[in-house]
Amino acid sequence: MRSGDVIAERYRLVELIGSGGMGIVWLAEDLVESRQVALKRPHEATGTTLGDLAREADVARRVTHPNAVQVFEVVADGWLVMEHFPATTLAHLLDQRLAPARVAAIGAQVAAALAAAHAAQVVHRDVTPANILVNDDDVAKVTDYGISAWQAATITSSGKISGTAAYVSPEVADGEGAKAASDVFSLGATLFAAVEGTPPFGVGDPDVVLAHIRDGRAEPFRHAGPLAPVLAALLQRDRAARPSAEQARELLEAVASGQPLPEWIPAAPRVRPRWPLVVGVVAAVVAIAVVAGLLWTSKDPVRTALGDPRTADPCALLDAAAFDRFGPARLDADYGGFNRCDVLVDLTDDIEMDVMLQFHGQESDEPPPETVRRSEPEIGDGDCAVTLTLTDFGVIELVTETDEWSDAELCEVADEAADHVEGQLSGLDEVPRRAEPDPRSLALVDACALLTPADLDAEPDPGFADWQCRWDDLQVLFDKGNAASAEDGATPRQLSGHDVYVEEGGYGDETCVARVVNLRYQNDSGDALVEMALVVADGDQPMAQLCEQALAFAGPVASRLPS
Repeated sequence: MRSGDVIAERYRLVELIGSGGMGIVWLAEDLVESRQVALKRPHEATGTTLGDLAREADVARRVTHPNAVQVFEVVADGWLVMEHFPATTLAHLLDQRLAPARVAAIGAQVAAALAAAHAAQVVHRDVTPANILVNDDDVAKVTDYGISAWQAATITSSGKISGTAAYVSPEVADGEGAKAASDVFSLGATLFAAVEGTPPFGVGDPDVVLAHIRDGRAEPFRHAGPLAPVLAALLQRDRAARPSAEQARELLEAVASGQPLPEWIPAAPRVRPRWPLVVGVVAAVVAIAVVAGLLWTSKDPVRTALGDPRTADPCALLDAAAFDRFGPARLDADYGGFNRCDVLVDLTDDIEMDVMLQFHGQESDEPPPETVRRSEPEIGDGDCAVTLTLTDFGVIELVTETDEWSDAELCEVADEAADHVEGQLSGLDEVPRRAEPDPRSLALVDACALLTPADLDAEPDPGFADWQCRWDDLQVLFDKGNAASAEDGATPRQLSGHDVYVEEGGYGDETCVARVVNLRYQNDSGDALVEMALVVADGDQPMAQLCEQALAFAGPVASRLPS
């Protein structure tokens, strides 16, 4: 490429204004709108980098704020078109060591842009001096949402930190994914570097710097003056104790204008192990509480019960928009049992993440908890789960699953899902109720009543909300979704006017299942779906005998269905 070339029949290249490890940036003239723009392009336009660039544009377009560089579109073979903001980076100003009031004024603008990003469910993940532009009038803008677009967590598949090591938060240094609070910590580290001349945890070997961050070995304040207590708050190791980006903006604006620090209430701490405060800034944190009168309080604890499990609505606790920052997300109320709801997220065109919420029950001789109890994330086989135990021993299980992410990344999303659900439960005495179902629905049926002592000589063992029942090596449970068919390898039958599909290994390797179709319906998207009673035979018998058993008991089950 050279000056004068026209990209996408619209953008005439003027001059090369930047080049680095990720790509090049050209100043260009927009021939349609008569304006100057910046065009960014990776060095190698491969399928992967072009996909990365498209995702960067998609993420960045969600953030609209005067202090965020605006992204317009991706054109031709991988040119990212964005606002041209004539400025230098804050990194180029670090050798001057800026005055505290000036740093606070710049920081307040950055915090305002981050607050807008967080409101749009976007986490920047690489807030550093190199990604903050400052012009001659000290107007600041945040740029480069590439990392936030390219991967939902900050640890790459190789285990390396994809943010700039000197500015990452302790939780990211420890292998967790980044959240909004991680951006706030990185902002604190960036402003520390601007006022003190070097980052708070040193520079050099990334592994050494990350060890300093994990250990809390921060440099002391020497030049920060009135900015020190605010930086101490931003650099709290416990992310729940840091101010939000909006609160950081208020604190920084107060320092910039020479006003007293305002009160602020930190986010409610979780009931889980705490990281100690950053060594070297404890005194400054105490000064915040004493001098500025900051309120160290938490929100009211959640005291929600599940209530009647047959009418509790799992989909009332999930919102697909809460997961949009990972990719296009949609709510799926029609997969699995009546105690389940899913959010399906398209990470790429062919990779999907499932965020599943399920209700369960448990028995205990102990008194029920006075407040909702939350488990630590538990790693499974390609998934991660967090459970919330409610005040009547009802259980909400949140499971995230995808084949493409690490355990740490999955657990970070499961943790975020639990945060979201706790927010939905806050202030409620009981989980919201579902709408009245179709009178023919299996949601109103007792699974144990579908087989009687005349059908088999065994005691029934009912499951959650009576939507499942087991008799020794046989069980009946209810399911929703796409109907099985002969194309899937199932054998079709007709029993008591119901379609029945018999499938070997349909509920585990050593099982045979007869799927009895009860009710056909359409969801809100117009998809044709079914409710089914699954008759599952398991045990040590040959598969042919298991299928004979499943089919034999599917007969009386079909005859007793409500439709």
